[in-house]
Amino acid sequence: MRSLRILLGIAVFGVALAASASSGEGSSQPPQPPQGSQPQASQADKRFEVTVTPEMREHSRILDALYFVGTAYGLIVLLFVLATGLSHRIRDLVKTRWRYLTAFLYFAVLSVAIAILEFPLDYYSGFAVPHQFNLSTQTFASWMGDQAKGLAVSIVLGGLVVGLALLGIRKVRRWWLALWLGSIPLIILLVVIAPVLLDPLFNKFEPLKDASLRQALLEEATRAGIKGGSVYQVNKSKQTTTMNAYVTGIGPTKRLVLWDTTLQKMSRDEILAVMGHEMGHYVLNHVWKGVGFGLLVSLIVCFVGQRGYEAGLKRWGGRWKIEEPSDPAAMPWLLIVVSVIGFLLSPVSNGYSRHIEHQADIFGLELTHMNEPMASAFVKLAEDSKVDPSPNAFIEFWRYSHPSLTKRIEFVLHYKPWEQGKPNELWRP
Repeated sequence: MRSLRILLGIAVFGVALAASASSGEGSSQPPQPPQGSQPQASQADKRFEVTVTPEMREHSRILDALYFVGTAYGLIVLLFVLATGLSHRIRDLVKTRWRYLTAFLYFAVLSVAIAILEFPLDYYSGFAVPHQFNLSTQTFASWMGDQAKGLAVSIVLGGLVVGLALLGIRKVRRWWLALWLGSIPLIILLVVIAPVLLDPLFNKFEPLKDASLRQALLEEATRAGIKGGSVYQVNKSKQTTTMNAYVTGIGPTKRLVLWDTTLQKMSRDEILAVMGHEMGHYVLNHVWKGVGFGLLVSLIVCFVGQRGYEAGLKRWGGRWKIEEPSDPAAMPWLLIVVSVIGFLLSPVSNGYSRHIEHQADIFGLELTHMNEPMASAFVKLAEDSKVDPSPNAFIEFWRYSHPSLTKRIEFVLHYKPWEQGKPNELWRP
């Protein structure tokens, strides 16, 4: 379901970008493993060196290949749907007198068709590879259940949005602007409701059980300037053996989330250091800034997208039996155009993400002064996820949402302005 994972975000032109920008270390779906390189630690102290194994290098090469191959395969599937006439046949099959209902039904059937076509690669990347490297103990039945839930959510939410998008294309000449303006409340709504309505569909969230750790985290949050936040733990061990923590939600749904695997494998100080980083996302308004950045990117996507979409239909629309720009059968072409633009903008989006992640590292250190615990936490994350800590410069530039661990560990071990009597850069006591 590689294309299905972007269908909903693409339908509102930027929801997915904004949602990912609102999270610090993770999201509702299984995250990309922590990324980085071996730190240049002193010879006298090996605690902060990542132990690189052939298995880690092999795993990383597979993940890198899947990123690019998966993108290409998703585009090929969409082209196949158009070129074989499957798209217009689906439209004819579900066509009704009500345009909105036709669009919804078309999206639902298209989603199922794409899920079937992309299942082999999704199975390999989402189930076979994690089990090959002992990063998951999830059963096939449980994994399929999560896939089915994701598909259902995509159909319901995406189908509702697609009908409105096609209405805008039919009624407004400069529909790129109409769709972009319409995406603004949708992006904000999804960021608000995801923690309480979408995430619990896949996992069980509950208040942090460790009373002592919860109190320590709440005191840390108070020093950080966070009021009214909540700390949750989630049973991610049902799906993965890796560790993570993240910030999500805005307003009444804002929360800090710890995976149960993180609670099991990290020390108390490491958890406090990592959560100091997450609190930085809140205090520095990275959630809202992420929404704003996502809207800026979606504005570019919409503007360029209309031109590419209409140019393609003018040239090939007749061959694909697409009757008009607002024809539901043209949806695969719209997805292709927006997917290509989004892929080409990946370095921009990831560059921004690396910037705010570095800011969160600074904030966490200034808040906690836990340099070594944060460094050792990064080492654990890398080794536990079995990812090569020496990324190719191009790979890091194109697809990494966090700075490499070489840079992060080196930085956190040496960033101590308080020892030199210098003022903090981001945290204000």
